[in-house]
Amino acid sequence: MMDETELQHRLTRLAERTAPPPRESLAEVVVARHRSQGRQVAGITALVAAVAAVVVAVPSLTGGPAQPTAATSADGLPAPVDDWAGGLLTTPTRGSLAADTAFVEGVRQLSWQNPMAGPHDDDPDAPLDTRVVVYAGDVAGARFALVAGENTAQVDDDPALQTDAGVLSDVAIAWYLGPAGAAAGDMTLQSVPRGVDSYGGPAGFFDGATGALVVVGEPGDAMTVSPRPVVAADGSVVREQVPVEAPDGIGTAVFPAGSVSGTSLRYTVVRGTESWTSSPSWTGSDSSAPQVPVTWLRPAPAPGPVDSLAEWEPQQLLERLGLLAEEVQFSMVWAGDVPSPVERTSRVSLLAATLPSGAVYLQCSLGLDLGNGSAGGTWCGSGIRPAGTPLAEQTVVVRSDATDMSRNSDVVSSLIVVAPPTAVAARAVDLDGAVLAGFPLVDGVAVVPFPERAATVETLAADGTVLESTRPLTMADLGD
Repeated sequence: MMDETELQHRLTRLAERTAPPPRESLAEVVVARHRSQGRQVAGITALVAAVAAVVVAVPSLTGGPAQPTAATSADGLPAPVDDWAGGLLTTPTRGSLAADTAFVEGVRQLSWQNPMAGPHDDDPDAPLDTRVVVYAGDVAGARFALVAGENTAQVDDDPALQTDAGVLSDVAIAWYLGPAGAAAGDMTLQSVPRGVDSYGGPAGFFDGATGALVVVGEPGDAMTVSPRPVVAADGSVVREQVPVEAPDGIGTAVFPAGSVSGTSLRYTVVRGTESWTSSPSWTGSDSSAPQVPVTWLRPAPAPGPVDSLAEWEPQQLLERLGLLAEEVQFSMVWAGDVPSPVERTSRVSLLAATLPSGAVYLQCSLGLDLGNGSAGGTWCGSGIRPAGTPLAEQTVVVRSDATDMSRNSDVVSSLIVVAPPTAVAARAVDLDGAVLAGFPLVDGVAVVPFPERAATVETLAADGTVLESTRPLTMADLGD
């Protein structure tokens, strides 16, 4: 078995091996991140900005974990829903503070509403008589507590239509965090309370300021942690897993502060023939726009009401990759307006990040002026390109689906082609090789209505020669 000292040394070595080279100020770099989405929609992430203030409006809380990998059985089929969620309400409190009955009772009575964020009717607020403290303990100079109770935000909709299975659960959870020695009244709500997805399995929380991770599972669980994805020069992605001791079903790990982020971190829990991989809920940061240098490869469009969304994208990507700004070179490959169902600005931004290995991570987003002093957006796609070819010589194809951000909005789909200036025309081709549409490129760029069944885009030289055949961006696999 690996003792605590050996585990800490291994986590430190792993973080150092996959992190940027050490520097004197590294210990002072605090991983403080803005709110991650509380409810995930496959392939689409919502962003919100207070454009009137020219600053993205970021709540003081963090969201729930990224979309977890569902529990799987030995035959590869989804595992049956077990009683993990219900067991939260019947299992005695665990952790180093479990015997402190006054502290535990004080935490149980803490509010599930954050006074700074205001009430949210769609967030759970478990009645006091249903609440239990699942975990209370000190880790790396921070005090953690996990409380579970009745899910008051449960819905009765068709489960097949839900993208967040937690809203179907009877049980909801809330994480609290405080400094070392904090009294119950000094503990603060850190995660937006959420329903527990029985397929999502054990819950975890990461405190970026101390580097401490807590994962709450069941006695007998085997646990591993992975600090970040590592993208090699050929574009391949690996995640090294480090075993974590989990006595009584509680796994803890401590990373050097500032070496990983809650967005890049993953934990895996194995229980018999079932396993779960997820990211933890995590601590937040200030709401000031980060200053990350970005080089524009083409002229920037006129300033618009959605530009503050794009200002956050480099920082968001750094968080997902678990890297520091000094180690990544950001380039805005192209940004421009696209048609939408409403007469307000709808702008696509194509960002490229050259990683330490030389590989390039591409990320495309769509921002919409909501007309009320704020902006919203979704991802259009992402991808990983191997090292070698300069960005200015690469072709990127994107499909954008613009809406007015309402549930029943019309959708206007555009095909965006960004190619080297030597490409003067392009054509969309289906899976059978049939040409669906042809169109000119201006400075290597075109925005046209998306042809149905389009699978690839061929870019053409002035003499008609095919320069490249490129598929639209999908969603990059970072080994999650």
